[in-house]
Amino acid sequence: MEKLIYKGISYSPEDLKEDYRRFSKDIESHNDFISSYMLAQSLETYDHGYSRAGNRIYALHELLLTAKFSLYNSYKKIHDDLPDPNENYLPHLLRRSHYLKNAIIWYSSCQDYVLQIVSLSYDLHGVQLTSAEKYKEALKNCSYRRVTNKLSRIDSENSLELLRMIEEYGSDKDVEYLREELANNLKHHGNLKFKGIAVGNPGFYTEKDAQTGNTTYSSDWTESLIVDIDEVNELIKRVHNLLITHIREVLKFIDFEACIPTGEKKLIGEKRYWVTKEKHEYRKILC
Repeated sequence: MEKLIYKGISYSPEDLKEDYRRFSKDIESHNDFISSYMLAQSLETYDHGYSRAGNRIYALHELLLTAKFSLYNSYKKIHDDLPDPNENYLPHLLRRSHYLKNAIIWYSSCQDYVLQIVSLSYDLHGVQLTSAEKYKEALKNCSYRRVTNKLSRIDSENSLELLRMIEEYGSDKDVEYLREELANNLKHHGNLKFKGIAVGNPGFYTEKDAQTGNTTYSSDWTESLIVDIDEVNELIKRVHNLLITHIREVLKFIDFEACIPTGEKKLIGEKRYWVTKEKHEYRKILC
């Protein structure tokens, strides 16, 4: 293949490499999360909540790597092991669509991990972590509604600031579309369809009321959402970068470094934390 004609634009192999490079460069790196993970793990002796939260930071880091891999491969216009795209682009489009479905699911899961980090850091889950079963129960208690309700009930300057961060990310229009339309259609409404692949339903039918002639059922009601792969690629890229900014803001607020004991009772930050020398004990305070 000398050139690819894609949506009316001609791409040479060099153009495609540069196109992929630009897209990859625009996806924010998150390797700095490893530092937060390592710091949180080092606090096991002083604060179990922070240490447990550190485990979720690493899990989130790995999930983001998987999500980025899927996003990048869904953006690639050509997959080298498939036939000449100028003769038959459908196999390439199908491959891209499967990667994109994966990216949608993985990115929609990332916010759950952020909520787990918050909940474990501040013991919002209300579970004594004494077994694997209890740990799983605690993670189940880290839902968006539970965490935001807990923070709103605390109703302090610090809890409301953390609540603002979570709600601001969750209510972003791109994040909402990813969660409510793309992910929900994949998980609950019978898949997604993509322009260039979508075909009509060969089993289409309607049911009508014999007296009124009104439609009482149409198989169209069950049809999947039809989206453009390239448009969704750009949307998820925006969500990725917004998510990285959100996670950094939350990690800065939690401030794992401030947990390191100084050997004396000390107020740190905006009275979010205190350390008692006598019990060598660390507590986090949102109220």
